[in-house]
Amino acid sequence: MRVTLHLLPTRKESRRIELEKGATVEAAIRAIGLLPDAWIPIRGNEPVPLDEPLEDGDELKLISVVSGG
Repeated sequence: MRVTLHLLPTRKESRRIELEKGATVEAAIRAIGLLPDAWIPIRGNEPVPLDEPLEDGDELKLISVVSGG
């Protein structure tokens, strides 16, 4: 299945990836070499959990987590 990931706000790029049917949000994030804990996945206007199964054609926004002190 195909999924599109939009990396925001720092990278401002999109990546279309192929995943196995039933793959999760976490698997998609790892598939592009990122750590899931550093991103907040958004589908539409709602955050989604990392264990959420994806469907063919899904588009997710990945918002980078900013931390510091």
